[in-house]
Amino acid sequence: MQTVHHNMVFQITYSSVAKPGLSISEIEEIITQATQYNAAHDITGCLIYNNGYFLQILEGEKPLVKTLINKIELDDRHDHFTILSEGQTNFRTFNEWAMAYYHDPLNAHLNSEVQEIKTSLLEVSTSSEKSNFALKVFWYNVKKLLSEKGYYKSNS
Repeated sequence: MQTVHHNMVFQITYSSVAKPGLSISEIEEIITQATQYNAAHDITGCLIYNNGYFLQILEGEKPLVKTLINKIELDDRHDHFTILSEGQTNFRTFNEWAMAYYHDPLNAHLNSEVQEIKTSLLEVSTSSEKSNFALKVFWYNVKKLLSEKGYYKSNS
């Protein structure tokens, strides 16, 4: 039986640190730009902003996602850009979102499962299977949370 590769999706997760003094309106501008760009390039994903840190997953065709990642890395609104995980997968986690967005300064809505993964995220961000699995679980929980809470949602 032949393996069909054209349905594979490239997924990448990175973290970065917001430049000091980055305002919520600037973050909203980032979301707007991302939503428009991603919808035009069939890229989906989710951006989390918390305590000055960004965590983002992007998914789509590999060359398109790579091009976007290179642009993001050069953006001067953040630094300490670190790729935590990348690889091919069979399906998108955020297939309904051109860019889902989650911001909860008080962690008020993070259930213990997500909170736990978030805490351990930096510890498991070595390039091991465990890390990729932890990230998959993490993003799955974030998606579940976003879906339940009716957070910012944009259809691609």
